[in-house]
Amino acid sequence: VTYVEKNHKDLMKNVSTCRSPMQMFSSVLKEYYSYSNKRVVSVATMPCTAKKFEAQRDEFKEDGVPSVDYVITTQELIEMIKESGIVFSEVEPEAVDMPFGVNSGAGVIFGVTGGVTEAVIRRVLDDKSTSTLRSIAFNGVRGMEGVRETSITVGDRVIKIAVVSGLKNADDLVKRIKSGEAHYDFIEV
Repeated sequence: VTYVEKNHKDLMKNVSTCRSPMQMFSSVLKEYYSYSNKRVVSVATMPCTAKKFEAQRDEFKEDGVPSVDYVITTQELIEMIKESGIVFSEVEPEAVDMPFGVNSGAGVIFGVTGGVTEAVIRRVLDDKSTSTLRSIAFNGVRGMEGVRETSITVGDRVIKIAVVSGLKNADDLVKRIKSGEAHYDFIEV
């Protein structure tokens, strides 16, 4: 969002108004526990350093208090684990807490590149067969290339999709779109 605000203001009308999964979960978590006398501190571990800036945005604060209190990158977490000497093979397994019960399968894939797009595709597709979903996951939007492209058919309409990894690749894609060289109906950065 910050990238578009600073570099392509004309595209702001196309940016989703949905909060990121990090922001959604943190705000629900704080609301859920607000009725107890406990102070809730939300710490998010994210692969992207941009999440640190997202957590500081004013629109994600309630009475001046951010939904997400701290963000560490996965790389920082790895370093913390190494420095503390934790050896996972020596740690006693423990059940994961599920404060809100079982979640959807689509929610699990939000953390991978292309995961948000795949979750949207799963929602809009008429054919939700396992083979169709696997085809999208493995041949379409997941992966680590700079730009992944795919298309899906919903009814009689073909929807063109791009998943972009990294702001340099996003900038290149925006240039292609603005020059008329490319068109997409849905883009995940």
